[in-house]
Amino acid sequence: MKKKFQLIVFLILLASTGFLKAQTNVDSIFAVAIEKAHGGAYAAAIREAKTALSADTARGDICVFLANVYSWSQKNDSALLFIDKAKKLNYLNEEFYDSYLNILLRSGKYEELEAACEEAEKNNYGDTKNLLTKKLIAYAQTGAYDKGISLFKDEKNKVYLQEKTIDELYTSLLMKQRTNLLSVNYSLDMFDNNDPQHLFSLGNAMQFKNRNIGLNANYAHRFGKNDVQIELNDYSVIYKKNYLYFNYGYALTGDLFPRHRTGLEYYFAISKHWDGSLGGRYMFYPNADNKNVVIFTGNVGHYFGNNWVSLRPFYVVQNNLQSLSVVFKYRLYGSDNRNFWGLEAGVGNSPDDILTTSQSSFNELMSYRIKLEKNFKVNRISDVNIGLGYMYEQINQNATKQFRNRYLVEIGYKYRF
Repeated sequence: MKKKFQLIVFLILLASTGFLKAQTNVDSIFAVAIEKAHGGAYAAAIREAKTALSADTARGDICVFLANVYSWSQKNDSALLFIDKAKKLNYLNEEFYDSYLNILLRSGKYEELEAACEEAEKNNYGDTKNLLTKKLIAYAQTGAYDKGISLFKDEKNKVYLQEKTIDELYTSLLMKQRTNLLSVNYSLDMFDNNDPQHLFSLGNAMQFKNRNIGLNANYAHRFGKNDVQIELNDYSVIYKKNYLYFNYGYALTGDLFPRHRTGLEYYFAISKHWDGSLGGRYMFYPNADNKNVVIFTGNVGHYFGNNWVSLRPFYVVQNNLQSLSVVFKYRLYGSDNRNFWGLEAGVGNSPDDILTTSQSSFNELMSYRIKLEKNFKVNRISDVNIGLGYMYEQINQNATKQFRNRYLVEIGYKYRF
């Protein structure tokens, strides 16, 4: 009996030793996989981790590791397969939900991300900041703006608005929820030997799903004349970042603005950081010698870091006269895209620019201009724009060409409701 007992103990010890050796081997292989992943050798890390997992299929931590490495390799479908394996093993801890939420975000599965956030919250996931961030992103992408905004009716969540990322996401939801944009703009022109010239604009734009429709009223007082123009602007999304712009404007007198103004332009994404457009304008001036003006235009824009640059030419045809104008723009954005500095420079004289509107012959006169602007956020739903500009413009077609100095002051306000 004693010998049998000793034999059983020996066998148990022998089995335990084998188990410990196997476990140690799994951990060693897993450690190698982790080291390779830290070095960026994702393919090798996956091979090592799979070897470790095949030796111990109950290791949820290895499943989560494999899910992360696949996701870092931009193979999110494979990543989600291993997340599902970890879930079946009931490996539902902080590490699991950190990875799960990040992988869903990287894969762009926003509806699933919304559901995963709710699941994590029910399972007492403790990183409230991360949970709020992921929820706000999911609600923004699925159009559930009210859900995201209502999160901060809870007093315990309001403290997280002090976090920059969460505050920006919350602000973005507020702006998307408020589909009406009221804009007020005023510009003052001052010349060397003329009275100040005034331009005032009042507009309201409304968002309808994939369409933005705006109505503007423009009033100009220049060179002793007055005119009022009513404009309709329509932006319709065709596909993702591609949209069509349509404009029609009517002036009451046609003394300063064109009596009829219409435009059509197609904006399209060229690549991730480049976009462009092609279009044209038509204007009818009832009181001018050359009544009909046709403009061909386009735009090329490039985003890099917090910077944006664009170049827009205008090819103007007015009866038998043709001319080319070019406008260059640059913006430096802050952390919020409503906080930016802008620089604009132009050569030529195009009637498409509302600030140069007059009865002059656009094709015969030259102009050089530069403008500095600052746009800043007042609060979550409003912002202000201030601009200062200078133009050196031709005023006659005599043998001795004459130029004048022109100074511009602009101020604008936008409010979303």
